[in-house]
Amino acid sequence: MAKDAGPARLLRWCGLALAAAGVLMAVATLLHPSHETATTIIASEVRLVAAHATYTFSWLLVLLGLPGLYAAQRGRMGWLGFAGFLIAFLGTYLIAVTGNFGFLAPVLAKDAPAVIDTISQYPPVVGINAVAAIAFMIGYVLFGIAMIRTAGLPRLAGILVAIGAPAHLIGFGLAQLVTPVLWPIAIAGAVSLGTGLAWPGYLMWRGLAPSRRLLPGKRTRA
Repeated sequence: MAKDAGPARLLRWCGLALAAAGVLMAVATLLHPSHETATTIIASEVRLVAAHATYTFSWLLVLLGLPGLYAAQRGRMGWLGFAGFLIAFLGTYLIAVTGNFGFLAPVLAKDAPAVIDTISQYPPVVGINAVAAIAFMIGYVLFGIAMIRTAGLPRLAGILVAIGAPAHLIGFGLAQLVTPVLWPIAIAGAVSLGTGLAWPGYLMWRGLAPSRRLLPGKRTRA
């Protein structure tokens, strides 16, 4: 029993990290301006910096909590969950790294607004942003599907994760490239993904993780 206390405590902290991350990613999206041009960046500088700071902390908490959620299943999520976990972890890390451009944007908007578009069109930047977005969306779709198929995890949480991640990034892109009117899609996606991660995270934090109810390695769904 004593040997299990350490891992159990670690899983609870991972659960708390996921629960907090889910809330923060929704808050960050609500703070973030719906459109980014030199003019809007300057006008909403405080909101933009606050949003990116909140996003950065949220993604950090996801990176700390997601391994615990996967580990709590002890193999029940199968190869699909393993692949989804690895790809989602990579995508989250890259999103966190590329999102730090938001801290530079207000300075560039004031002193060199043309540089913002130049950087955004620079091939290596386009490439890393594309990899980040694809990995983020595919990873969470796979992980969400694995959550749906895993006994002991709320099915709805898996659905929210699988739908929320692509909706968040697609809504973000559409708002920037097409019209800010579509920004609510990004907000809805962030709320969906955040809820889908925070829900099992909360269960882990309360000591209600499925690993406490099911035998290690036992799969109850195909």
